[in-house]
Formats: sequence, structure tokens, C-alpha cells
Amino acid sequence: MKSLKYIYFLTKVKKLGNNRIKKILKAVPDEDDFFNCSRNDLKRIDGIDSIISAEMLKETPNRQYHESEFEKEYESALKNGIRIVSLMDDEYPENLKMIYDAPALLFIKGKTDFTDRYSLSIVGTRNPTEYGKYTCEKFTHQLSELGIPVISGFARGIDSIVHKECIKKGNLTYAVLGNGVDIVYPPENRKLYDEIINNGAFISEFSTGTKPEKVNFPRRNRIISGISLGSIIIESGLKGGSLLTAEFANDQNREVFAVPGYINSRQSEGTNELIKNGQAKLVTKIDDILVELEFKLKNYLNPGKEIKENKITADLSGNEKVLYEIIGTEVKNIDLLNEESGCPVSDCLVSLLNLEFKGLVRQLPGKNFIRIQQ
Repeated sequence: MKSLKYIYFLTKVKKLGNNRIKKILKAVPDEDDFFNCSRNDLKRIDGIDSIISAEMLKETPNRQYHESEFEKEYESALKNGIRIVSLMDDEYPENLKMIYDAPALLFIKGKTDFTDRYSLSIVGTRNPTEYGKYTCEKFTHQLSELGIPVISGFARGIDSIVHKECIKKGNLTYAVLGNGVDIVYPPENRKLYDEIINNGAFISEFSTGTKPEKVNFPRRNRIISGISLGSIIIESGLKGGSLLTAEFANDQNREVFAVPGYINSRQSEGTNELIKNGQAKLVTKIDDILVELEFKLKNYLNPGKEIKENKITADLSGNEKVLYEIIGTEVKNIDLLNEESGCPVSDCLVSLLNLEFKGLVRQLPGKNFIRIQQ
């Protein structure tokens, strides 16, 4: 509690910021020593000039008030199952500590065995195409089979799919928020919120009760990238928030991966640009990511953990097997399936209906079909 009060006080000093707080904690880890520092002592700390040192001394008379406010916040957090974690705590995410402006304090709600060291993040558009949904499910399933925790931002669209698919597979998932961890946003994710608490955790640098203001989300995005070994971008427009996550990841010296999309799809304009400009590595399968991160993940992945090979086709009839393999990861129209398979349209429709009954494909408007990720 004592160190938390100290750090909480530092967050209230104007013009200080997370990076300077980190430097102060390194130079003066003890609260009593800090409050006994003279202005000259403070100016000897890296990054602290006469203006900043003056601001700290100016705020010192308000120390008791800030400590009292923190005690109220701390008690409220405890009652709501929320933990307040500082840069000095063992529970603070290891990867996040290394970024330039790591949050001085984090609010965490959920499992206590939080680990970020071997996690990856998946983010993307709030309005994914069927292709984007399929790709997101595929990558999330495969990472889950490897036991790699997956992080996202709890937003509509790709983010929500990530969390849901992790839960289906019994994998840990962590949601980084642009509001207090006690607030469910978007509100339609209430059920998902409760499920994540039992299968991972919510993380935020914003105190309880903080509303989801637009200005908060870029700050959230830097945590998503900073907490992960790498970020996977699945569908993003040219002005999507996911591009900001990619930018933060590059600045933080983290890996950035992007899934290519159709050239005429607005949802893929951003990801295609990332790839074209060399700001992200093109990935089409999970192995592309594992190869890049092999050194960092080799001590984490068990030798026996491999992505399960799909043996579904063994139980399919001749036409069903042909059509299932043709559909692959792309949306295919009945006319194209008829042409590529050589089967009469009537036979194609019967086989596709059987594949639907078996939960292997999904029919979309206009007699288009896509494979369902297993």
C-alpha cells in the first residue's frame, strides 16, 4: 500500500508523465527518501529539470490529500475484485515494463495468474467481412491450441471474436480497455465480460469509473502492443485504430504481422498498406508467425504441442471432400464451385447442404459459401 500511495502521488504531479515516473522510481524507490529530497536532489534524477522539480515540490503539500483519495480508490477497487498494480510489483506485466511510457499504475480484474511474457495480440476492424471473421477464428484457434495467451481490446468486431474464440478453446485471454475495468463497454458485451473474468483478465490504466472517452483509446492501444510479443492485424481501414496499434508496436520494437485482404475491400486497405510499406510482415498462416518468434517462444511451447491436423475430410463423401477443399479460406460462389469441381450445380448444392448440416461450411447471401473454422 505504501509504494502504491507514493506512485499515486507521482501520477498527480503536473508535467511528470509515465516515463519520468519510471526514472524517479529507479533513482528513489523509497517513498520517505523521495519526500526528503531537496530541489537539487530531484534535479539530479535523469529527465528531471528545474521546471519539473518545482512542480513536484509544489504538489508535496497535497500529499495527505492524495493519499486519502487513493485509500478510497483502493477500498472501492477491493470491493469490486479489482487489483491495483504498480511498476514495482511482480504482477506488473513484464513486457509492458519495457516500453518507454509504461503506465505507472494498472487496474486488473480477473485471474491472478496474469502473464504476458509469451502473449500475442490480435486486433482489427469493428466491421469485419466474413473473410476477416474466418481468419480471426483460425488464428485465434491455432494460438489457443499452442497455449499462447491472446490479447485484444474488447471492441466490437475482431476484438470480440478473439476473446470469444479463446474462451471456446479454454485459452487465456486478456482485454485491455480504454475505460475503467468496472465498466462494460460496449454494453452488448456483458456476457463476454463475465466470461473473460473467469478465463483471463481486464487491464486498464484508467481508474475505476472512467468512461470510454475517444481520447483514451490510443493510450489503450499502446498497452495492447506493449504487453505482447507481437501484434497481428486482421482487417483495418486506412484510418482504423488497429493501424495505431501497429505504429506503437513498431516504435516499441515489437513484431507486427498483417493478414492481406482483397484489393477491393475497404476493410483491408489498412492492412495491405502496412504490408506494402514494410511496416508489417505478411502472414497467411500461424507458422509464419511462429517462425518469426521462434527464439522468443522456444522455451514456452512444449515440444509435444503442435497444431492439430484437420482430419475432417476422412468422413466426407467424394463431392463433399472436393468442395470442402476448394472453398478453403475464401468465400466461393456456387458458379465458381461448379466450375472448379466439375460437379453439376444440383449435386454441388446437395453436397454443400450436407456440409452445412455437418457444421463445416456456412452459406452467405447470393449462394456464396465459406468454410467454418474448426
